[in-house]
Amino acid sequence: MIKLHKRENDEICSECAGPVRRGRENHRLPLVGDWGVTLEGVEITQCVRCGRRGVSIERLGPLMRGVAAAVVRKPARLAAPEVTFLRKHLEYTGARLAKALGVKGPSVSRWETGREPIGPSADRLLRALVLIHDREADRFDPVQFESIEEGATPIRLTLRRDSKGNWAVAA
Repeated sequence: MIKLHKRENDEICSECAGPVRRGRENHRLPLVGDWGVTLEGVEITQCVRCGRRGVSIERLGPLMRGVAAAVVRKPARLAAPEVTFLRKHLEYTGARLAKALGVKGPSVSRWETGREPIGPSADRLLRALVLIHDREADRFDPVQFESIEEGATPIRLTLRRDSKGNWAVAA
């Protein structure tokens, strides 16, 4: 991350004191391993001299809740990195999640490493825990839980800021 310092009206790089250029572009935000989300139009700073780059992501908490909401609403079974993301989003340890889901501790580890897919009941319960945690339960149709498809492929997600500055799934 580039640290900016002001010199008169110009921003300068804290590493080399070179001039810094600002712009907006899409940015891939890794969340768990290789899985992450693409953020549209985030502010990027780059030093013209040394090339160091920085990314400014505003409203990180609402962004993470938006990612969690999209993962919970996907029609297919949760994939390994999504299980890990949702556990961390809940701020649970593996042991605490296992207890909350009524499974043995090693099960969570196997789901998160992809050695074993999460079972249908645990999948639904994990989604419900996230909805309750994020106070989204009243805006979710439980009928969606009736038809969770097999096949645990991580969701491909792109988010952008709406006119109010909130993060929303891009079309």
